Amino acid sequence: MSHEHQFGHVFQLLPTPSVLLLSDAPKFTIAAVNNAYLEAMNFKEEDLIGKGIFEAFPDNPDDIISKGSSNLMNSLEQVISKMESHKIPVQKYNMLLPGTSKFRVGYFTVQNIPVKDDNKINYILHSVEDVTDKKNLEISFETERQRFNDLYLQAPSCMGILKGPNHVCEMANPIYLQLINKKNIIGKSIKEIRPETVEQGLIEILDQVYKTGKAFSANERPSKLDKEANGEIVDIYQDLLLQPHKDNTGNIDGIFFFFTDVTEKVESRKKIEESEKRYRELIENLPVATYSCDADGHILIYNKAAAVLWGRETEIEKDLWYGSGKIYNEDGNPIPFDKCPMAIALKEGKIMTDREIIIERPNGDRLNILSFPVPFLDSSGRVTGAVNVLVDITNRKKEQEKLWKLNKELSDYKHALDESFIVAITDQKGIIKHVNDNFCKISKFSREELIGQNHRIIKSGYHSKEYFLNMWKTISKGKTWKGELKNKAKDGSTYWVDTIITSFLDERGNPYQYVATRFDINERKKAEENIKKQNKELDFQNGEKEKRAAELVIANKKLAFQNEEKENRAAELGLSNKELLKINTELDRFVYSVSHDLRSPLTSILGLISFIEEDSREPDTLEQVKMIRASINRLDGFIKNILSYSQNNRTGLETKKIPIKKAINKIVDSVRNIKEAKGIYFQINIDEQKPFYSDWQRFNTILENLIFNAIKYHTKEVSGRYLKLTGTSDLDELKLSISDNGIGIEAAYHDKIFDMFYRLPGTTAGSGFGLYIVKETLEKMHGTIEVQSEKGVGTTFIITVKNLKNE
Repeated sequence: MSHEHQFGHVFQLLPTPSVLLLSDAPKFTIAAVNNAYLEAMNFKEEDLIGKGIFEAFPDNPDDIISKGSSNLMNSLEQVISKMESHKIPVQKYNMLLPGTSKFRVGYFTVQNIPVKDDNKINYILHSVEDVTDKKNLEISFETERQRFNDLYLQAPSCMGILKGPNHVCEMANPIYLQLINKKNIIGKSIKEIRPETVEQGLIEILDQVYKTGKAFSANERPSKLDKEANGEIVDIYQDLLLQPHKDNTGNIDGIFFFFTDVTEKVESRKKIEESEKRYRELIENLPVATYSCDADGHILIYNKAAAVLWGRETEIEKDLWYGSGKIYNEDGNPIPFDKCPMAIALKEGKIMTDREIIIERPNGDRLNILSFPVPFLDSSGRVTGAVNVLVDITNRKKEQEKLWKLNKELSDYKHALDESFIVAITDQKGIIKHVNDNFCKISKFSREELIGQNHRIIKSGYHSKEYFLNMWKTISKGKTWKGELKNKAKDGSTYWVDTIITSFLDERGNPYQYVATRFDINERKKAEENIKKQNKELDFQNGEKEKRAAELVIANKKLAFQNEEKENRAAELGLSNKELLKINTELDRFVYSVSHDLRSPLTSILGLISFIEEDSREPDTLEQVKMIRASINRLDGFIKNILSYSQNNRTGLETKKIPIKKAINKIVDSVRNIKEAKGIYFQINIDEQKPFYSDWQRFNTILENLIFNAIKYHTKEVSGRYLKLTGTSDLDELKLSISDNGIGIEAAYHDKIFDMFYRLPGTTAGSGFGLYIVKETLEKMHGTIEVQSEKGVGTTFIITVKNLKNE
């Protein structure tokens, strides 16, 4: 007992937390606990004595990894079986907190020592050492080490350590190895790893950092790399940092290198700089006025053409896009700067195209300009600036004015011809395309009967085949043919015309149509026929006289008298011929007057109209002037139609992609504000299933005629007026309908409205030429047109145009 008492005393004095366990496996009952154990585990002795070790310290059911109880059981069983001590290295335990169901985590080293008596194990001394703090420190260190390794291995930049004065590689991360395309570099000097750096000054920089301890950094440092180790050097750029590396004593033992390959960034920036340079060169060398500005409107770049257009130089990044000049609309009214195309492009981010303005130079000169501002947008859609192209159309406007006057003169000339001559127009094959009223009157055929026929319809059979062959031979060479023709009217009667056939030539010098102008010489031919008959009669009578001369003196006297009478009549016929020549001469003078002298009075009338509008304040006078100007405008429309008609016949199709909705919207926008369109609701519904290809100019001619007609013949001052444009384009064709609820057309006139110069009864507006041009143009474009209309209800025109994408 004395021995056990001494053991118990020593057991309590042990500094190591310990318990005595009975060898009653598998329970291993706790027999004794020293004070160090109670203090370390924060338990009371009565909470432990008599309980099995695994009962007192159960496993945490949520922890299936640490296996603390399992490892302790194995150790205790090994002590019993081998009767020798067993040590468990650091083991994680989940310690149940007294009086709770919660656990705390601890790390312990465990020593199990058998206490034997007569070669029999009475107890097992179970001693533990709490190494939780040490283990947590190791875990933290390992975590930090792993984080460093992750940073080192996964860093997007190259890094490593060079040791010693020879700069031997001790560490290098994968991205550096990937860059230099090498693997086994640890233990080798930088000269061995990258011999190409010797001539690039890198070794000297490394030596300087190693000797002085001063870090070195450089952005976008150019370097050369022999990546394939075959002598083929590539240029790279690096953001480089060299930092001295120190040992535990604070002495420099190497260099920590860190660099990022910025080659792509540098090359991209150079490309951007080069692109900006080319952009500037492009603007500076453009033949048209061009400039760009920032989001606030300050000019950043402009070319010489812009300076010439403005009539001044501008200060970059200081002057605003409008400078000190003034801007006007087409009517000459000032435009506020915030309403100008460039201001709208900068404010709203809209592309403004084909907007006509007038700018005033510092010297007071005004120029007509087309402005094409295009905003610059960043990835978020914010406006960062804009570029503007200014096209000077001043001369073009003047030429248009000249063309208008020329067309006016042409129209007057045509009117004079139609009034004075018999006119017909045919294509190059001789098919009649146009006849005037005089032609219909003398031939007794209607216009509908003549159009589409050739001149054989009035052939009398009088002239020989050779006569007509000579005529065709002449005009087919582009020459003018002159001659007299005897034709047959519809009722079988014949008539004579003095004819001039003029060839109209295309750009290659080939005839594309012929214009025949004729003058009625029927009376003259009758007079000539009478003269021939009388001459025959004279010849007969002279023969009779010769026979009877010898027989009758009286007959001779009578014959002499008759001869005298005949001579008198011959003199009268001579006077008739002179009179005919005089009439022809006067007709030639009249034609000359039509082509030259009528222009001056009309020009004077236009000038007088302008003076009257400026000076008069009388409402009646201004209303009459307004009517005169309206008549001139109608004539201008007729001239445009004549030009369209001529161009449609002379030129071939110019196929290009047509944005249908955009083209329609542009025309509708141009007519919305005219007086006749007031109160009309425009509805546009176009389904562009496939891109549509055709002749854009002819397409616009068709739309303009149909839309203007719909407005012109709409009901007046009635609510609910509309104009609907609906269509669909696919691979084969465009089908478009233009509908209105206007005055409508009686069914009896549906087939006549497409005839040249046909106007509906009771209407005075228009020339009767527009719908004819529409039909002619559509046929040229491989299209058709049909009309659906009811008087007093409305009209729908349906056009179908072939898609010429693959032609």
